[in-house]
Amino acid sequence: MLEVKIKNLDRREWYSDADRDFTCSYHKDELFDGGIGLITFTGIGVPDEVDTDEGRLCIADKGYEWLELAPKDGNFVVTAMFYEERLFQIYIDITKKNEVFENGDALFYDLFLDVVINQKGQAAIIDNSELEEALEQGVISEADFEIAGKNAEHVAYFYNKNRELVEKKLYEYLSMMKFKDVKKIS
Repeated sequence: MLEVKIKNLDRREWYSDADRDFTCSYHKDELFDGGIGLITFTGIGVPDEVDTDEGRLCIADKGYEWLELAPKDGNFVVTAMFYEERLFQIYIDITKKNEVFENGDALFYDLFLDVVINQKGQAAIIDNSELEEALEQGVISEADFEIAGKNAEHVAYFYNKNRELVEKKLYEYLSMMKFKDVKKIS
């Protein structure tokens, strides 16, 4: 049975075979207000690969960095994936709500629907069937279902209209986060 999962900005619920560093900070500027985290994989048992329209893609391995953004008043969490300072994928979890703390750490309630922006900068909404199944099973309400769909469309539209600005800010945030104190997660 499906359930709304509470996830952590440091993704501690994933990658039990990985060593990683994590740092977070609260940040506010003209584009973003919320928690920003940076996960740096320092070791991983088996590289994580996913199937994409362009073939297999490694998303987590030693040296990979995930920049996490949880807006205080948003219904999404962005994971911008970098390897050797190159942005290669953006994955956006659509959320029921985000709880962002003063130190920038965050919890979020995943609503199953996601937006993936591939290496060519093309946005696609994925996991519609999982969202529909959650509605059918009574895991989410009709209102949650509607909110998820509208937010996914909004996120994809915003990215398509503001691609250069978004990617520029992601690189700025990555640079900013590299100078924060880190904690080890293993």
